[in-house]
Amino acid sequence: MSGFDKDVFNYIEENSMLSPGDGVIIGVSGGADSVCLLRLLIEYRDKLADKCSCQRNEALCIRVIHINHMIRGKEADRDQSFVEEICRNMDIEYTVHSKDIPAMAKETGLTEEEAGRQFRYECFEDEAWKLEQELHHIYEFTSGKNRPDFLQKKAHFVRIAVAHNKNDLAETVIYNMVRGSSLTGLAGIKPVRGRIIRPLLDSSRVDIEGYLAEIGQDYVTDSTNLVDEYTRNKIRLSIMPVLNEINEGAVDHIVEIAGDLSRLARDTESEINELLNSADYISRKKNVRMETVKKWGDEGREIEKEVCDSISIPIDRLKEMRSFAAGEVILISMENVCGRRKDITRKHINSIFALTEKDTGKHVDLPYDMYAEKNYDSIIIRRNSFKQEDLMDVNDVTLKGRIEISRFPYSEGTDISKKEYTKMIDCDKIKSVPVLRTMNKDDYIVVNSEGGTKKLSRFLSAQKIEKNLRDSIPVVADGDEIIWVVGYRLSERYKVTPDTKTVMRMDYISSENDPSS
Repeated sequence: MSGFDKDVFNYIEENSMLSPGDGVIIGVSGGADSVCLLRLLIEYRDKLADKCSCQRNEALCIRVIHINHMIRGKEADRDQSFVEEICRNMDIEYTVHSKDIPAMAKETGLTEEEAGRQFRYECFEDEAWKLEQELHHIYEFTSGKNRPDFLQKKAHFVRIAVAHNKNDLAETVIYNMVRGSSLTGLAGIKPVRGRIIRPLLDSSRVDIEGYLAEIGQDYVTDSTNLVDEYTRNKIRLSIMPVLNEINEGAVDHIVEIAGDLSRLARDTESEINELLNSADYISRKKNVRMETVKKWGDEGREIEKEVCDSISIPIDRLKEMRSFAAGEVILISMENVCGRRKDITRKHINSIFALTEKDTGKHVDLPYDMYAEKNYDSIIIRRNSFKQEDLMDVNDVTLKGRIEISRFPYSEGTDISKKEYTKMIDCDKIKSVPVLRTMNKDDYIVVNSEGGTKKLSRFLSAQKIEKNLRDSIPVVADGDEIIWVVGYRLSERYKVTPDTKTVMRMDYISSENDPSS
């Protein structure tokens, strides 16, 4: 056994990833990381079999799953054939799942990265469930006095092994940092999460490729990993090389920081749970129920999750906590309401905590149709009760008008109004809850098709609007981003395009001309 093998096996055992009698689903793409993972787990299986004096498949029942994303044509077919040949040569059962990921992404509105991840983990979970049933049947009906004790006495778990390595961990930390993650997010990828295990997480890409060269095992290269069209590829191909030039130990140092943050998260977990499990906190969750939500990340699938319409956090308890713990309580509370964490950033958490020093009634808009409000001695996080067709909400009594809206499917030839006080936007581009209000200091608007932005105050100045009049101009806002400066400009981001599916029409009705007033 080489030093590399031993290090990986020790990592598996230190993190309690696998036990004799378990099943393991291995995702194998054909690339270096996943091929290395397969070869090591086969070796680990054989080591367990010798140690336990049992058959290899009794020690560890291995199944391979390969996903053909149908993105790279003949190259994808090549990868599939390569994985199939490895499995046949090593007498490993395998399953291939194919999916037109570009079509799925277009249909669901996801990026190809997100769609591929969702489909992969759906397949992993399905195969894990099937293997679980198979093992249960085998061990329930074939147990006997001649079988090893571990096969007769324990539940037979099925794990999903994925090939994330130390470099992936460092890249994830950078990615989460750029997105504005909490400290937990900066801890990066966990070695074990539910049934998912990552035996190579403490191994570098160099070590992995060195091991494959040592045992004479070839692998294939995914050409999409060599172009910077995807976010993570940009980090891998452009950012990490620069960091390694600055310090060749950059990856190790980032991983060490992630480890420190992970330990910090564990140390404060009891403080967080003390509040979350208190009767006071639980009683403040209103209309708790199970709801189907889209859960991205490791699970990558629709799941049933407990959510509630609103939750209030006692301000005095929040202020007593360390800032990291308080931030986690806010993040978990938001997840309790909307059922997910994706796209919830440090900015949102900080804006909610800032409400503790604001006057009663102050509020902030949040993703997933949520908002947070200061209410005397608590912060209330809730979903907006109105539906999408009633999105606009006047929150400023100084406004002298209102918005009427309607929605309808978009088709080629639809008349897109160019009237000054009527605008049409792409519904699917709305990120939170559009609000009719006046200007805030952080407001900005997208001013060109490349995504360039301009502070709203500078835009109004360029329109030669007197400073004392700017605060009375109505705007339709999506958080801090302006959709429409009423009477002046529509944001480039929200404009209707040939890809638009649903149009929202907004009509601004001045109270002076409003027949209903």
